[in-house]
Amino acid sequence: MNDLAPLDRSVTAPDFSAHPLAYYTWHLLQHPEMYAAFRRYTDQYRAVDESRRVSADMICHVLRFHTGLRATDDTFAVNNVLTPLYARLYRHQRPGANVPIRASQLDALTPEEWQSLLILLPEETARA
Repeated sequence: MNDLAPLDRSVTAPDFSAHPLAYYTWHLLQHPEMYAAFRRYTDQYRAVDESRRVSADMICHVLRFHTGLRATDDTFAVNNVLTPLYARLYRHQRPGANVPIRASQLDALTPEEWQSLLILLPEETARA
């Protein structure tokens, strides 16, 4: 079931290679529904067994499928730079979740920079 609306591709994102934190901040502000969908799909996958290993990359592919986005220019797309962000945000919200993470430039963020991203997370609806 495709419950994600088409995204507005008319807004240009900050240049990730020059300003990764600005890109992540922009993304969470402009498209909170994307992380909310990542969280929902990951929760659904884990519903069978909470210890089940979940690949953040796999869930991002599901998001691409459901949104029909293609990375053809510098406007927003579900691209690979979001995978490590989503994995870390999910593990923050679901401590103990078996969502492996790889080394990333995100590992160098200060606690204050992380907090600036965490406050942007969309609110959750009650989990069953």
